[in-house]
Amino acid sequence: MCKMILHPKGFRRCVFREASAAILFFGILAQQPALHQTGQAALSQLADRGYNIPSENDPVRVFPALTDGNFSGGHAGGWRPGSIYLRSYPRGNFDSSVYLRHELLHEASHRSCAGRLPLWAEEAAAMYFSGELAHKVATDAPSEQDRELLHAVVRRGANLGHSERETLGRLLMQTGWPESACAVSARLAALLGAPFDASGSSAFLLMSLSSGRILEISGDRKTRYPPGSLLKIPYAAALKQADPVSLGAELVTSNTDKLLGRQDQLDIDRLRLLLSPLKSQGAIDIHSVTAPDVAGFGNSRPNHSSSGEGLASLERTASTPIRAYLGERNADGIFPIEGTLNELALVLRISLLSKPFYFSGLNQNGVSPDSTLAAQSAPDKRLLQQLHALSKTGTVSDTNGNPLLGHLLVVWPAEHPVYLALFRQRGVPGAALLQRAAQQLAQWRQTHPVRYSSAKVRLLTLTPRSSWEAQQDCPALTAFNSRFSLCGQFRIVSSAKSSRSERWVSGILKEQSAGGPVILETDSESYADAVLAAEAQELKGAARAALRAIIVWNGSHGAHRHSDSASLCDTTHCMVFMGNAVPTKPEQQLSVTTDPRLLRYLDRLAGEAKLDWLSFAYGGDERWQRRLDGGELAVRLAEPTVLDVRRERRKDGAVLIHLLYPENEEVLGCEIFRNAFKLPSCPDAIEHLVSENAWIFSGAGAGHGQGMAVERAKALAEAGWSAEDILRDAYGKD
Repeated sequence: MCKMILHPKGFRRCVFREASAAILFFGILAQQPALHQTGQAALSQLADRGYNIPSENDPVRVFPALTDGNFSGGHAGGWRPGSIYLRSYPRGNFDSSVYLRHELLHEASHRSCAGRLPLWAEEAAAMYFSGELAHKVATDAPSEQDRELLHAVVRRGANLGHSERETLGRLLMQTGWPESACAVSARLAALLGAPFDASGSSAFLLMSLSSGRILEISGDRKTRYPPGSLLKIPYAAALKQADPVSLGAELVTSNTDKLLGRQDQLDIDRLRLLLSPLKSQGAIDIHSVTAPDVAGFGNSRPNHSSSGEGLASLERTASTPIRAYLGERNADGIFPIEGTLNELALVLRISLLSKPFYFSGLNQNGVSPDSTLAAQSAPDKRLLQQLHALSKTGTVSDTNGNPLLGHLLVVWPAEHPVYLALFRQRGVPGAALLQRAAQQLAQWRQTHPVRYSSAKVRLLTLTPRSSWEAQQDCPALTAFNSRFSLCGQFRIVSSAKSSRSERWVSGILKEQSAGGPVILETDSESYADAVLAAEAQELKGAARAALRAIIVWNGSHGAHRHSDSASLCDTTHCMVFMGNAVPTKPEQQLSVTTDPRLLRYLDRLAGEAKLDWLSFAYGGDERWQRRLDGGELAVRLAEPTVLDVRRERRKDGAVLIHLLYPENEEVLGCEIFRNAFKLPSCPDAIEHLVSENAWIFSGAGAGHGQGMAVERAKALAEAGWSAEDILRDAYGKD
């Protein structure tokens, strides 16, 4: 029976309907009884196999395509939940009944399998059920190259194109397909796998924002995957102008359309630069429009969010490629941008550093009711607030909207970020990662305290600024008197005679004025590595752990040493820092960390002794002797004559050097005097050779003799003392 009804679009259509119809046919399709019988028979078969099928109360509607449009001969059916679209008289090898069976399988799978099937598996089930493989020969096996191409598409969770469907059909003829609902062929699953199945189920890393040094990493670090909406971070950083409040709201809600509305402010060259650490990316073109490939069943299913009926719903909306640079797929279903976890972290680091004020609104993720983390648990969101964290999620979904891969970015503290954490997990949306991430973040809060996270050191303090320059072997950006490279490192090249000609440093270079002092902000672990290499390279075991803790403590507390620049110097007045002789790689540094318990212990010792600086020296008991003539002393001290040099040790242990001149007397700290005349340590005896107008300085060991003596620490460690015992010996009040 044909009954005239008003179509939702406003025009009238003839619909075929029976008393218990589970399928409603519209338009010219209502005039094809054979097609109706095919539909009813297909639903009966699907019900027998255990699928949930449409019913009279919840039917599926079948509409005719209103025009041939972009249909090809092999593209004659389309589906979205509750609706099927068929060409009335398809060209090609099959009639409408085959296409109807194909799309009814998709509808039944949607009602029964809850998105558990990978796209390729659902497509394989529909192909096998529809009868479209009847013309294929079981021995017609695909080539290895065709199988690899199919596997590449499956791995990315993309819709299958015409060639991939042909390959899948040939494989199906060899392996068959199980009839039971939501089942998957074990043989084909072994061959093709699931999207992103090459990685482990989860991975994470913790990075220093200043230097790019990886502090901790777990899981797969080599496989490249699409970042999803985390690409909105470099996109935002490439905007020439933006209001941080509105931009932050768009980022925490991951509003792609509003961000696309800012295209007129997008600096394409800057975006290319920010994305350059990613090895896999295409050309950025915000002007050209790419037409979709619509050949075959695999690309015929419109996105669930499409609106309208007929062909307008079958065609994928043509979009500019720039959408892919916000984390979406290209028109061919492939993600043009992929990266390893390390590469993605470098992209996010440089983006956050280049426009830090753009991202202040990320602290509202989980607070704002529309933000992507709003639905997560209160304790987990509370931890983000305690960290003063900025956060952003990113989810990679298949074309049915099922999550394939989730990312979560957390950066803290918001007022001056020092840590960047990146989490990734298969099969969940990015927001769902917060529960697991919260446990790791709570642990890092203890093992990587913010107050010990970084050090600021003035580079080449005693070297004329005109004699050296900082170069980079990777792209660099400048913002607010700060310079940072994408790889995190700079090469310092010096022409000064007394300076190392080349060294490498990791971090942010800050120069307030041209030709002025250059301050390096780096992570405390990289700083400790370089100081240990310069001061005590051969030290091992508990002694090395103790000295490393001292260096990190001083690095995070020593800004008062040079209050004019709020930094440390790189000489013996502070701690000798010469960077690294060669560039470092992230994986070379992973095993080197400072024990936070030792840092907390040093807090206690320094508090008890009222120390704001923990001195250390080489020490040792090897005797030395040095002769200085009166003329040399006078020249170095800029005095006409030196009458005498005397040593004084005060009750508080401080050693002073008295210099007597004809008109006055000068008193210097022993450490200043020994540095000026390059004596190994503070002399314990001074002999005046009056007849020769010379002085003999004698002492033992090396260094200033205050705080921890490296040689003594070494001996104590060899005797079985712990790092904590060594620190107590050096700075305890006993």
